[in-house]
Amino acid sequence: MAVFTIEDCAASRAPGRLLRRLDKIMSAQIEAKFDGFDLSFQQWIALKVVRDGIVSNAGELATELGITTGATTRMIDLLEARGLLLRDRGAEDRRVVRLAVTPKGRETVAELQGDVVSTWNEVVADFTQAEAELMVQLLAKLLAAAERAAAANTEIEA
Repeated sequence: MAVFTIEDCAASRAPGRLLRRLDKIMSAQIEAKFDGFDLSFQQWIALKVVRDGIVSNAGELATELGITTGATTRMIDLLEARGLLLRDRGAEDRRVVRLAVTPKGRETVAELQGDVVSTWNEVVADFTQAEAELMVQLLAKLLAAAERAAAANTEIEA
């Protein structure tokens, strides 16, 4: 079992700081690629995670994006008005509202995906393929562990 010491978490090496800085820097670089499009990077992410089946409803989308349910509803309304996303009430239970990406939304995701990937490729240019794959594996493992810890903490509070 890995254990960090206080020295391991010095400001220059603190995992939280490194992840936060990486997110800020990459989000800004990718957002700049969206200039000229009537879509923000966050809206694109929303379309992509719905398209990829990672989320299927507004609550899951709010959690995935780390935004309030009210902000999520506004985003869904906007994407729906632009013909990129739609709400689909289930036939068996009309209370269930699933999200679905329209063909136009799928086109939009595909159109911008190359810019997102090329931005990441610029950043990992000095990595070997094995290092890049290991980085993704470790980030996925870290995320899963953080989600388990968060769920356990939520159960304790309840």
